[in-house]
Amino acid sequence: MREGTVYIFKTSPKTLGRDVEKVLNTADFQDFYPEEETFIKINANYDKDWPGCNTSRWFLDALLRNLKIRGFENLKAIEGDLKLQPAVKTVKVIGIKDLLEKHRVPFVPIEGLPRDEYELPLVLHNSQLINTAVLHTHTFAVISCATKNLFGLLPVYREKYHNNLSEKLIELRERIKNVNCSLFNIIDGTVGLEGGSMRLGDPKRVDLMLAGRDTLAVDKVAAEIMGFSANDVPLLRLAVKSGLLDLGSVRAKGDFSDDGDVPRYDFAYKDSKIARFDLWVRRNRLTKAFFDYNRFFDSLAQRARRKYTAYVYNKKKDTVLKGDWREYLGK
Repeated sequence: MREGTVYIFKTSPKTLGRDVEKVLNTADFQDFYPEEETFIKINANYDKDWPGCNTSRWFLDALLRNLKIRGFENLKAIEGDLKLQPAVKTVKVIGIKDLLEKHRVPFVPIEGLPRDEYELPLVLHNSQLINTAVLHTHTFAVISCATKNLFGLLPVYREKYHNNLSEKLIELRERIKNVNCSLFNIIDGTVGLEGGSMRLGDPKRVDLMLAGRDTLAVDKVAAEIMGFSANDVPLLRLAVKSGLLDLGSVRAKGDFSDDGDVPRYDFAYKDSKIARFDLWVRRNRLTKAFFDYNRFFDSLAQRARRKYTAYVYNKKKDTVLKGDWREYLGK
């Protein structure tokens, strides 16, 4: 197993099931054992059916089907709560709950689970974890892919770590290694999201899947596909500086050449002045105490954010919900 290897596979609505099988046939997945308890960390960012925000139903359906064929019966899907948005409600609204029930896979909300001193759920110690991220941009992180999807393993008040997000993500990555949690990352690149952060962006059909053991290597290749250099992405920039990511050792394989060439889709990226201001007041020593989790101003900011994202959703939904991504639903 080479942690610097990242697999890239083309896919389509007609071939998705076979293409997921290719992902699971890669050398990096072969030491995952069907008889062991296996968690699937989904990406459930938004309680709206908005393509590119969440792990897609079509990808998850293909993944679960292939895992079951391989004898993985002890599967559990997990996700953490967001403020004002419990994970149990989110997976129900976006149709993932029904999909999991079809495959007889339980959903485990992790908010109330016992945790270690690094706030990682204890159930992940000595476990197998399949991390299913999505290709999308992010206001603070520039891209939100494999490493950032692990952020949802932390408690609901994790937003306080936005002030030092890259450092926290690296700490979380290292902690997962240290508790003997076998990690395999798959990025659902069937439909990504560009522009603003997750709940404000625009769907972008890409028809790709990425996979690998090392989140940083996967994110480095994902960034290139999205049109960003490692230096553009705060997490990757810090990882290189810290010696945790050797850009020269990352090797792309799969449906593209082995010489490092990757497809380019040039995702649009939009910085948010409102989000930057919100981050500033939470960081400033004179104001940050007023924005502690569940205090009045924090709750007010969360409700304002919900109203704004609802406004954006209602403004865009008629156009977005008619997009070519619907081919993945057979429509």
